[in-house]
Amino acid sequence: MDFDQDRKSHKEGHSPFTVGVMKMEVEGRDAKLFHDVVARSVIKLEAALAHVPRLSTKSLAFAGPHLTPRAGKYAPLDFLEVGLAEKLERDLPFLLIVTEVDLSSSSLAYTLALPSRLTNIAIISTRRLDPGFWGYAPDPEKAATRLATLMLHSFGHLVALKHERDPANVMYPLEGVEDLDHMRQLTKAQQERIAHMLPQEANERSTRDGKLVFACRILIQDAGAITRAVMRANPFRLLTRMPTMLAAALSVIIVLLFSAETWDVAHAVTVSQIVLFSIISLAAAVFVLYRAFAFNTLLSRDRRITESSVVTIAVTFLSLLLTLLVMFMFFGGLMYFGILTVFPQQLMESWPGAGEATTALDHLKLSLFLAAMGVLAGSLGGRSDSRDLVRGVLFILEDT
Repeated sequence: MDFDQDRKSHKEGHSPFTVGVMKMEVEGRDAKLFHDVVARSVIKLEAALAHVPRLSTKSLAFAGPHLTPRAGKYAPLDFLEVGLAEKLERDLPFLLIVTEVDLSSSSLAYTLALPSRLTNIAIISTRRLDPGFWGYAPDPEKAATRLATLMLHSFGHLVALKHERDPANVMYPLEGVEDLDHMRQLTKAQQERIAHMLPQEANERSTRDGKLVFACRILIQDAGAITRAVMRANPFRLLTRMPTMLAAALSVIIVLLFSAETWDVAHAVTVSQIVLFSIISLAAAVFVLYRAFAFNTLLSRDRRITESSVVTIAVTFLSLLLTLLVMFMFFGGLMYFGILTVFPQQLMESWPGAGEATTALDHLKLSLFLAAMGVLAGSLGGRSDSRDLVRGVLFILEDT
């Protein structure tokens, strides 16, 4: 299917899956041109998706929030947070937010779009799509075509389409704006894939009553999707984005390790007490980090809770929990190794007032205690880590 073909009429009947395209104007410069480009691109997007059954598009507008640019660019996660509320209130399974301002990126000089499969929202910028931005003659029609391709590419990520090697395919892994000029084809197989994935990826179920039962049912039914999302977030990768948390944990552990009272704890407490303390510390640490980095849990005006909200909460909680577990095991192993290889034997025998802490069990209890204290202290320090970086790992699929 060629991307520029004439728009075909949709098959008569109900279209339960809607892709909302929301214009979010922020700076207000060349507003008429921006709205015109978006309107043209929506027509092209509808043409590209016309043969996908039960799928429709809907144009929306939202007065842009007052956002503060950083180094001339705006944080995509600010748009995502607004989009979560609008997606819920407007009852949309998929939402493409289009803005005229430049979007920042954690790893690139700029980004054209950021799809978030977890939230089914994509943030898209028109700023660099017109040739006029690059010093050539302005071409609104080309900008509209590029925007439509970019929207289709982002939507493809939301419904789990994979990248294709063919530069003419809409799912080609674009590296620059010019790549959009060649990405025109959506194959028959891709259309069928979209139709097949819509019910699985829409996350559109909601309820006003029995929210706890509804949430439990969603957690069971969407367990596979939640697991895949947690794997994409990757606890090891998330841990590297939180250097303040690691530094705070390590500093507390070192201080406690060279404290005589800590060795008394290692000798006096039981294994069950240490395990219980570790569980409580991990739970408290997860709560602290969740409050710092999760998006606020929202209900619609009619008090509905949605499937996507439950999935987002579950993925965020599990990702943070696994990250802290990795941290706990790392510090526990590191402390045990350090006690056996570095710490003086004389101090092990003489520091504790309750008795010598020289057995392997004492060392194990001490290592678990230090790791638990490190996780607890690290979670408090981790609140100072970059919210955008951590949320980017949790909620954003990739920079485009």
